[in-house]
Amino acid sequence: MGANHYGHPLDTSGNTLMTTNFGDGPNGTRIDRWKMRVATRDVGDSLSKTPTLLEFLKVMYDACVGGSCTFISSLHWIDLRQLVQRNLHRRGILHRDINDRNIMIAPKDNGRYYEDCVDGYDDVKYVNQVLDPKQSPKSACLVIDLGHSANLDYRAAVSAESKNSKNFAERKGTPKFISRSVSQGELLPPRYIFSQMPKLDGQSYKLHISCTDSTYEAYNKAVDEGSQSSSEPAATRFTHQLFHDAESTFWVISWFLARSAPNDYEMENKPNPELQLFVNGMEAHYPSNNTSDQRACFSTMLETWKQILHPRLVDVAPMLSEMHKYILPEWGYRLELNKEYPEHAHEALMRLLLREIVRIEDDKTKDVVFAPLGTRNLLE
Repeated sequence: MGANHYGHPLDTSGNTLMTTNFGDGPNGTRIDRWKMRVATRDVGDSLSKTPTLLEFLKVMYDACVGGSCTFISSLHWIDLRQLVQRNLHRRGILHRDINDRNIMIAPKDNGRYYEDCVDGYDDVKYVNQVLDPKQSPKSACLVIDLGHSANLDYRAAVSAESKNSKNFAERKGTPKFISRSVSQGELLPPRYIFSQMPKLDGQSYKLHISCTDSTYEAYNKAVDEGSQSSSEPAATRFTHQLFHDAESTFWVISWFLARSAPNDYEMENKPNPELQLFVNGMEAHYPSNNTSDQRACFSTMLETWKQILHPRLVDVAPMLSEMHKYILPEWGYRLELNKEYPEHAHEALMRLLLREIVRIEDDKTKDVVFAPLGTRNLLE
């Protein structure tokens, strides 16, 4: 997706407008940013218009891989197709603002769009290629808006001291979906035992290793060997890392599914305290290191997620419970893991998404056609 028009907004004197965030930098410092406005041709559709559960799972799988996007580097437009999250990270960019508006459904019948995508940077395979290795890359989603992204090459080029005075410690993200440690601007307390990497079996395992045969066991070993460590966590400084974007992706998935209902929806007539706690906690969250994050109180238990979801969607409760358990610990303490396998959290989410995709592909009666998002009565 390319830009039709772009440029800096100007003030009445013709000078470039600057946005200043007081206190968002390390130690409450001031951060200055210059914004650029972009106009593109219409492409894709809102995530809220996803018609079925199966399509939503595929969109979110490809959101972890990377949807088509365009970004600015040194004030020049570069059309980097198939580059977001894992694929984008491999090109040295962190998105840092994963939310339900920045993930979109890719156009279904836009030949021009997919012609552009064929020659993209698709190191990690999209779900259509996982399900059928003969297919060319065809992302189910677009991930847009890199206005808050950061360049990893910059981080590598500066010392640890100066790095922490720059934008890798900024509090960037959308309140509902920002990761908990980024929201606080510091590492979370080491309260939770690290999760193990989710394992696959059957058809989902066969499909996964057909694309990543050399890394499946490597991820298992790297994550699992440190999962039961009882030693004190390594001393480290807070920086925004790729696993923070994976946590934001989890919040997008859970927020969408909690509000979803089947197309023959009838208003639920019983109070739902777990759903109310979840909705209120997500709605009320505001990034700060001075207020508590209510999302930290959400239970990861399977039964809780069954209560949050509409009864017709409870089959995905195990997926949400396992995702929640994986993103819960403070992965910032696992220095070697984040250095050698920085994509581990996305790998975990993608395995769990693939398991559900295969389950529904094997029995299409398990799919759910959604009512328009917002139909479900959330708080009664």
